[in-house]
Amino acid sequence: MRRVRLRWERSGLEGIEEFRQLMDKAESYEVLAHLKLDKDGIEHLAEIKPKSGVLDDVMQISTFDLIEVHETNADLGTFLASVNLTHTLPLMMLDLEKIQLHPPYGLDSEGLELNFTGHSDSMKRLIELLKFMMPWDSISIQSVRKDGLGLWKDLLTERQIEVLRCAVEMGYYSEERKITVKDLSESMGMARSTMGGHLKLIEKIIMGKVVDDLG
Repeated sequence: MRRVRLRWERSGLEGIEEFRQLMDKAESYEVLAHLKLDKDGIEHLAEIKPKSGVLDDVMQISTFDLIEVHETNADLGTFLASVNLTHTLPLMMLDLEKIQLHPPYGLDSEGLELNFTGHSDSMKRLIELLKFMMPWDSISIQSVRKDGLGLWKDLLTERQIEVLRCAVEMGYYSEERKITVKDLSESMGMARSTMGGHLKLIEKIIMGKVVDDLG
């Protein structure tokens, strides 16, 4: 098994039409969770910050189909929404056998970062595909370790580890919890909906691993 982390600077994405359109319309677009993956697209939960403050402006991009708006944060200018993505490139990436793309990921002020886990042969095909269609600015390839600290660094992204550490240190998982998701989100400077999405995904990953180990 291999873990691959790829990073693109915003300037390097300008030559790709769909990303240029997204950068023109949105300050940030973060995929928090995958809801459904099939030939019709990637249905996902996303936090979106349109440059204009109007979500419809982002949804004018032909490869983005708005399904439902769940929450609006007027103070931050963000929307939590279900969206179906029909862009050819991500569909090709996810069509490769035994490849997992780990949320959260997305476009921010610096660029785009994607984290994949998969069998070595599949990861090799993925890298060859992206090298041809979407050359990256930086790449990190690691073997997936089976135990110890390395295991959790393979299962969780750096951002997820940062969120989890903050939640534990602030007492969110203590017996007499007095800290709310809103408190956590404010301490990390993110929307409550984003923090909630991170926590749910982290808990799902950790509990899934526990169940697998228990057999």
